[in-house]
Amino acid sequence: MRRYFLIFSLFCSSFAFDTPFLVLGPNIEYGAFGAAAPANVKGAFVPQANTSFEFSWIEPLGSDYYGVWKFNKTNYMRFFAGAELSPFYGAVRAGLGFAPLPPPFAVLEFRFVYSNENLFWSDVEMPMKSNEQPSINDVWDAEHMFDNFYNRSQYAQIQSFDTQLGGRYDSHDFNFSFLFHFILVDIISDYEKKSFDYMRGIPLYSRDYIVAEELFAVYNFGKNFSWRADFSVMFSGRRFKFYSPFESYDKEPLYYHIISTGPLWRFSGGRSYLSISPGFFTRSGDDSIFKDFIKERILLSVQYKYFWGFRFGKNKSENGFGN
Repeated sequence: MRRYFLIFSLFCSSFAFDTPFLVLGPNIEYGAFGAAAPANVKGAFVPQANTSFEFSWIEPLGSDYYGVWKFNKTNYMRFFAGAELSPFYGAVRAGLGFAPLPPPFAVLEFRFVYSNENLFWSDVEMPMKSNEQPSINDVWDAEHMFDNFYNRSQYAQIQSFDTQLGGRYDSHDFNFSFLFHFILVDIISDYEKKSFDYMRGIPLYSRDYIVAEELFAVYNFGKNFSWRADFSVMFSGRRFKFYSPFESYDKEPLYYHIISTGPLWRFSGGRSYLSISPGFFTRSGDDSIFKDFIKERILLSVQYKYFWGFRFGKNKSENGFGN
């Protein structure tokens, strides 16, 4: 069963900042994303798997019309709501985004996103102190967690409040984007409010905070083929003690990095794409030493996205690739 889950996770979905084709007005996105170590390797990396759907309305702040997009120049306000579903959790999210600055700073967007993540009897207890037994080295482990799914785990709920700063620069040959996160987390769990956040791939404690950075770069070899490179880092800090002044929990900070690169194919005039990216995963903590084998750190991620347009006089974005 664990092996089937690892294979399945390669064919599920999520949405990042590198949206292929957005225009002013209503937009719908859906697709597939998954990342895992090889199917017979269980260890450091816990597979990420979800399917997503998102609706957004992008309202122009200038004189631009619905149905168009002027890359690197458009000012807008974005309303969006979406859902994710995986074997491990279901989540809903909603948020606001603003890009009010004049060029050349129009490429920057400020966002606030609320997410509610419900773990489907996949809540596995996470040790958070460096002296706890079993240690985080033993429990933050794909084999241990898959052994405890469903039959020896609980339901839990994770709420997060994510403040983001994103940016994207587009040209004919090159696309670059980044997304910086500062996230406050609240957890309802039977395990002293400790849990593993499958949506972000890291152990957390209630009233924890996360700092994360995502970088995407795409070089376009032609209209339908590109090469992409991705880098992400996730850092969970110490608990915010002012939220619960009568209780102290000396949580160990944990963090990980993922770097990947691979081909990207576009279809339907840029309205959808498929990417396959081998990558490398590393993790660490202030006190814990993770001695992961190289084969546990090698990953493969697969991503598919599709944009569905409402077609009410909509014109193609200037760059043919979108936001």
